Amino acid sequence: MFLGYCWLTVFLCLLLQQDLHQDQAEAANILGIFPYRHISPFFVMQPLVRTLAERGHNVTLITPSGLPNDIEGVRHIRVAQLNERIKEMLESDQVLDFLINKWTESALMAKALYNASNDILSDPGVQRMLHDKSERFDLIIMEPCSLEALYGLVEFYNATLIGLSSIRISWQTDELAGNPAPSIYEPISPVGFSVETSLFSRVYNWIHIMEEKLVDYLILRPAQLHLFQKFFGYSAQKMNELRSRFSLILINSHYSMGKVRANAPNIIEVGGLHLSEPPEPSDEELQKFLDKANHGVIYFSMGNDVLIKFLPANIQELLLQTFAKLKESIIWKSELLCMPNKSDNVYVIEQAPQRHILNHPNVRLFITNGGLLSVIEAVDSGVPMLGLPMFFDQFANMRWVQLSGMAEVLDINILNKDTLTETIKHMLASDSYYLKAKEMSQFFKDRPMSPLDTAVWWTEYALRKRNITRMRLNLEEIPLIEYYRIDSILAFILRFGLVAASLIFLVYTLFLKYRF
Repeated sequence: MFLGYCWLTVFLCLLLQQDLHQDQAEAANILGIFPYRHISPFFVMQPLVRTLAERGHNVTLITPSGLPNDIEGVRHIRVAQLNERIKEMLESDQVLDFLINKWTESALMAKALYNASNDILSDPGVQRMLHDKSERFDLIIMEPCSLEALYGLVEFYNATLIGLSSIRISWQTDELAGNPAPSIYEPISPVGFSVETSLFSRVYNWIHIMEEKLVDYLILRPAQLHLFQKFFGYSAQKMNELRSRFSLILINSHYSMGKVRANAPNIIEVGGLHLSEPPEPSDEELQKFLDKANHGVIYFSMGNDVLIKFLPANIQELLLQTFAKLKESIIWKSELLCMPNKSDNVYVIEQAPQRHILNHPNVRLFITNGGLLSVIEAVDSGVPMLGLPMFFDQFANMRWVQLSGMAEVLDINILNKDTLTETIKHMLASDSYYLKAKEMSQFFKDRPMSPLDTAVWWTEYALRKRNITRMRLNLEEIPLIEYYRIDSILAFILRFGLVAASLIFLVYTLFLKYRF
């Protein structure tokens, strides 16, 4: 009898274990391609890749040298030429050229994307991988941006394709996901960005997106097609087909951050994915500065991508003069540790433990360039923001949290001391920004699954279910006229026109009949 109970217990344990792991995909070969040449996006990628490796998957990463640090259990293919590209850009001050206008930004972006694809596909390590007949990959993860030449790897290995976007969703990502929703509120470029609801603003944004699509079709995509054909020999039609191969796309965003949108089922919000990593601790000196700030702390950082030395001298002096007039303590993230004219209330630090700082109860305001990870961390910590966006997605990131009520935004190109000082004092004096920030933080944190668990589950779902037709709506399935109900609009206009013409004809007839 006792032996029977033992066997029953063992059976139930095995059954429970099988049930717990029934959703976990078998160990798969996964290739991740992340050609970023700055650190921030790797913070989003690392937790997912590390967890997939810990769950038994064989993960290979193609990245620049030294970015990210080696991840245990992951094979790294380092593309050193990607590092040389960013070095060339910084030494030539091309970063500032992105601020000139949209067309200059687009031309520089096209060149950067072309170089990234070419550097990866021509790298000796990648070439050895391609020529190794024993190599196979079940899944490829990559940023869903204009790197279409790399889609050739998906066809080459007959792999499932998913996207991991380190930025918010855009019309371009919508197209790749098979989510052809109108995007008149979300131009990919910040120049002229507007999210007002007036008819003029909507038309302006529509024109702006049409310009962006022309840049994509006429500049970005032809350059990628050249590399696609050079390295793989596939046709232009094949490249267009591969654009529809994304099973799903993980988006580093969350609706609670001020933007609710209509998404197809294969667009998965995992905003805050990087928060699963433990925060960097504070040293004793910084901790003491935070604790003893009787009037509160203002934290100022332009992120990891903008060095203070690249800011014009007049902007640096303006900031120093403004901070000197405030009673609050200032933590300034800067590589320039020795600043002339720095007031006593300013603490300069080169590598700031940002999440630790934002979580400190004395921090009352975060002045930021609006990088997405910084915005997410401020929302998570419930700290109001004053945005000084400079380029890329920073304008949109700050605009949405501004509309939510927890932030204000100033134009750094026309910034002056009085405006900056008055805005800071107004935000500190008003409770509305603080209360809204805390409310957004609660919504951001309250989810059925953590961002990391969500990302892992959907990644393994894509491995288990290769048939993606049920999760996406491809553009060719619904004619443009039907999707936007243009046929109904035309029918209404025609019907209204016929009624109006009939009334005019009737009035004219009666007028002629009874004129005499």
